[in-house]
Amino acid sequence: MAAGVVLFACSAPAERELAQDVGANEPVGESSAAATDSACPTFRAGAHEGFVVSGQARSFQVLLPPASFAGPRPILFAYHGTSESGARFVSRARLAEFAARGFVVIAPDAKGNGSFWPVWDAMHLPSASAPRNLDVDLFDRLLSCATSKLSIDRTRVFATGHSAGGIFTNHLLRARSSVLAGGIPASGVFDLTGPAGPPPSLDGMLVIVTWGGDNDRYSGSTPSGVHVPEFSFVEQASLASKYYSAQSGVDHVRCRGNDVGHAWIPANDWFIDLMLAHPKGTPAGSLQLPPLPPGARASCSTQPYELAPLPQMTCPSTPRSGCTETCQLVADCAVENRTVGPSLASALRNMGFTTSSCGGCVQRCQAGATSAADQRVLACISDWAQGETCEAGGIEGAFPFFLIVNQCCSNAAGSAMCRQVCSALDSNPAAKAFFPVCQSF
Repeated sequence: MAAGVVLFACSAPAERELAQDVGANEPVGESSAAATDSACPTFRAGAHEGFVVSGQARSFQVLLPPASFAGPRPILFAYHGTSESGARFVSRARLAEFAARGFVVIAPDAKGNGSFWPVWDAMHLPSASAPRNLDVDLFDRLLSCATSKLSIDRTRVFATGHSAGGIFTNHLLRARSSVLAGGIPASGVFDLTGPAGPPPSLDGMLVIVTWGGDNDRYSGSTPSGVHVPEFSFVEQASLASKYYSAQSGVDHVRCRGNDVGHAWIPANDWFIDLMLAHPKGTPAGSLQLPPLPPGARASCSTQPYELAPLPQMTCPSTPRSGCTETCQLVADCAVENRTVGPSLASALRNMGFTTSSCGGCVQRCQAGATSAADQRVLACISDWAQGETCEAGGIEGAFPFFLIVNQCCSNAAGSAMCRQVCSALDSNPAAKAFFPVCQSF
């Protein structure tokens, strides 16, 4: 099964700075090819290697429709998960069924690009200026080449991907809505996938958000050996569903698996029917969902997927000023967060939290945060936390927690509170990357 995303994993110093200027959006359209870039391939069926784009050698799989299909053909770009290849994703998601219905299918292999989670370059901190996106360059170049070598219907250009590939599909839909007729982001993170700069207004398209149900979770290790704590994709699917549903030109569908886990929803013919009926330029609001086929193991709707918030906890008061406010900040931004909470579960337990109580955190703060440095840190957190809320959920909803800890624990090496927080995060190297201040403890 394809691996999921590592929460908070950063691999470049630039992503660890939480206060950089926002960079410009990537340009829409074909990228400027470097002098060493390859000429367009022939797009024969099968594996292709050594296709150089923006100075990077790339490989990809091609599936072609039967020769009986004449005229311009729809095209599907398919992006694999963390621990697999394009060929493996083609097999696992049965993408040959798309080719059998007339699609040209192109399934690239990841190159480990991106600084936030290096599979596909899909996620960036909202305050970070994004470097040139080599995976978007690859999409641009493959699409340009395919339309020059094959008979491609430019009104039916689609993208899909599962897990890490679903993350990149969210990014591509937001960065290239001017050329995409739509796509299927499957079990992918939505947070941090927008292109740099102001939030884009999406062109008209069809977006089908899918996930495996309440048990759509992943844990394991990345190819580089970083342990991935349990990550739930349910809230991320809800965030994606609500975002695309709110876009005026977008026809939105969401499909929730019947607890099939972190898996591709087996409803390809149903997906294909919707996509073929929705070329670029289709007026939004006219979408009618046909019944799902037997065996789809899912339910679908055009309504946004809403998640009820987790129960709110109220931290008890304590004589030591700042302890209640500090623990309340962590409770609001992490414990009650459906994305962050499961991923930081062990660290939160080490800080004294349970899923329903922050009393242990307050007690530990009262007993241990006794130095002058602690008093300064607690006062700083109390001051910064006033008026901050984490109601949005998701990774971005937890930003006040990240930012305030980094701000207030800076130059506070004598603080037992900061040492406790950083010690609790020590077992989670992926999460520690979001707290650069802990490097000094």
